[in-house]
Amino acid sequence: MTRSNPDTKTQPTARRLGRRLGASAAVAAVALMLAPAAGQAAKYGHYKFGAELNPTVQPSNSVPSHPCEPVPGQACTRVSMEAYGRPDGGERAPRHGVIKRVRLIAGEAGSFRPLLARANPDTQRAKLSRYGPKIDYEGQDQANWDSDQYKVESFRVNIPVRRGERLGALGRYTSMVRCSSGGANQLLFQPRLLKSPVQTADETDGCWLLMEAVVKYRRR
Repeated sequence: MTRSNPDTKTQPTARRLGRRLGASAAVAAVALMLAPAAGQAAKYGHYKFGAELNPTVQPSNSVPSHPCEPVPGQACTRVSMEAYGRPDGGERAPRHGVIKRVRLIAGEAGSFRPLLARANPDTQRAKLSRYGPKIDYEGQDQANWDSDQYKVESFRVNIPVRRGERLGALGRYTSMVRCSSGGANQLLFQPRLLKSPVQTADETDGCWLLMEAVVKYRRR
């Protein structure tokens, strides 16, 4: 009678060992791949500045598109002095970073170049920091007006921003505004704002500029 060896039942075969080692290696490889990504995510954060936008924000009195002032049809630079819906100071970038998205709510189709500027609301003087790429936006459909739920458009960009800079726009017309108040919510410069010298606004506008920046920054 053949007697079985009890040791053979408790020891894994070479094939089983291979499978176990292979699985362990795969788990270790995935962990190594995920570790750098998690480390990169921890190094960076995001914040927003400019108007606080959501589908309930109506671009009231934005249609037809508003021409520049004081000379209609001529391009002008608009610089935001007050951010709609965001607490005091929300119109200024709180820290250095890179704008990764520009979000906006507009009444009808149009185009512009986003920009960053430094401005003093008390003296109504400003100077340009830098421009972004041209953006073409669609505006609202009739369904948006009927439902009182408004389209928030978002555009990928890569624009460096420095602490204290404000959002602005260069174009001949704009409908990305909300006009239900007064005061100097925007400064207007014609024909356009320059990097030098510091310029005094040609006109002010009581409408809020419905632009928002999503910024990626490096954590310290």
